[in-house]
Amino acid sequence: MIAETLVKTLAIVMLAVATYVSRSLSFSGVLASIFLGVIVLFLGGWDCFIIMLAFLVLGVASTKYRRKDKELDALAQEKSGVRSWVNVLANGGPAAMSIMLEHFFRMEIFLVFFTTTVCSAAADTLATELGLLSSSKPRLITNIRRSVEKGVSGGVTLLGTFAGLSGAIAIALVSVALRQANAPGIISGVGDAQSLFVACSTGGFLGMVVDSLLGATVQEAYVSKTDGRLCEKPGKQGEYVLVKGFKGFDNHVVNLVSNLIAGILGIMIYVFTAAL
Repeated sequence: MIAETLVKTLAIVMLAVATYVSRSLSFSGVLASIFLGVIVLFLGGWDCFIIMLAFLVLGVASTKYRRKDKELDALAQEKSGVRSWVNVLANGGPAAMSIMLEHFFRMEIFLVFFTTTVCSAAADTLATELGLLSSSKPRLITNIRRSVEKGVSGGVTLLGTFAGLSGAIAIALVSVALRQANAPGIISGVGDAQSLFVACSTGGFLGMVVDSLLGATVQEAYVSKTDGRLCEKPGKQGEYVLVKGFKGFDNHVVNLVSNLIAGILGIMIYVFTAAL
C-alpha cells in the first residue's frame, strides 16, 4: 500500500515537473494539475490517469506545433501558450468532479461523464490550436457566410473541426482500450464499451460545438478605444468597450460550461445507445 502510494505520488510530481520545464503550464497551472492529479489517480486509478495524460500529451503537442506561426497573430496569441491554473481547472475540473462523484455514489454514468469531458477538452484544444494554422479564414459558427479573424471566439474552420473530431475520437479510443484491457482503475466499471465510445466521442465533439456557439454569442469581447483592436480581455492600459457577450464570461468560463454540457450529453447518449 505504501509502495503504491509512493509510485502514484512520484508519477504526479514527475508529470508536473515535466509540464513546468516544457513551459506548458505556469507555476500556478502546475499546482492545479497536481491537485487534479491526486484526485484522478488516487480516486480513479491508473486508467483515469492515463486518459488525462493522453489529453495532456495531445494538448501540449498541438500547442507547441508551429508555435511561431501562431504568434504572428495577436488574437491567436491569446488562445495559445502557457496555461495557468484557471485553464487547468476549466478543462480538468469537470473530469475530477465526476471522479469524486463516482467515488461516493458508484454509478457508471459518472465514468461516462468523465471520459466525455476529457474528449470535449481535447476536441476544443486541438480545434483551437490546429485551426489557427488553417490557410482559409475562419467562419463564424452562427453565420457561416461571415468570415472572422483568426483567434476570434466562435470562428470555425474545416481544419479545426476535423482536428477537434480527431481529438475526441482519440481520447474515446484510449478510454475503450483501457476498459477492454481491464487496466487498473474504475473505467472497467462501464458496462458497454461500444456505447462508451459512441457517447464520449460524440458528446466530446458536441461539447466543442457548444464551446464555439458560446464563444460567438455570450463570451465577452472588447474593442480598444485607442487603436480599435479586438481582444477577449481588456488590457491594463487604455480604455476598452464591451462589444459582445457578458462581462466576466470569458474563455475559461466558456470552456468549463461547454465541458459540463458535453458530460451531460455523453450520459444521455450512453443511456440511449446502451438501451438499443
